[in-house]
Amino acid sequence: MNIIPDHPAKKLRSALVFFSFCAASFFILLSPNQAAAHPHVFVDCTLTFEFDAEGVRGIRQKWWFDEMFATMILGDFDVDHDNKLSPEEAKALENGAFVNLKNFDYFTTILVDGRKHTITNATEFKPTIEDSTLVYEFFIPCRVKEDGKKHTIISAIYDDSLYTAIQLNLTNKINGLPSSIAANLEVDVPEALAALFVQMTPEAAVLTFGPK
Repeated sequence: MNIIPDHPAKKLRSALVFFSFCAASFFILLSPNQAAAHPHVFVDCTLTFEFDAEGVRGIRQKWWFDEMFATMILGDFDVDHDNKLSPEEAKALENGAFVNLKNFDYFTTILVDGRKHTITNATEFKPTIEDSTLVYEFFIPCRVKEDGKKHTIISAIYDDSLYTAIQLNLTNKINGLPSSIAANLEVDVPEALAALFVQMTPEAAVLTFGPK
């Protein structure tokens, strides 16, 4: 991995500092002009490509945060410290530590048949606590209809500023696949992503599907 100490995207770094500030005042110490020399947040991620009768409807993501970051977030939003998130606490967490990620496409890049898909929103956000760590689940709509042709969807979950290190699970899932469609899902480092990132080309989930 080649890490560039003086990343030029100051606007992105500033917003990431704001995101972290929502979790804990520790991140106030991070100046937006400081280099993104190494990650401050670590995430394990799985993807589920969801089908319906028309084809792909979108991608469901599940993120598990590292213990330190989870402790800081939950210290702010698990107000009664019962190791559970009530509906009110979950909504406050969504507004305080998730909504801002829309400005960065939720660290998600999607290519559909080689073209970048515009991510407009994430839905069905659900934060939970599992084994004392914080978990995010959410859905990103991405409609790709089955039209008798072969299609390829590439999805990378990656923060190019390197403030957040996201590890993509090698065993992602397909859900709701119609019997008339054949599909294959694997993890690769696609050349199609190389021009989109400054630091490195990330691993991505690559889904191919078409009629049987």
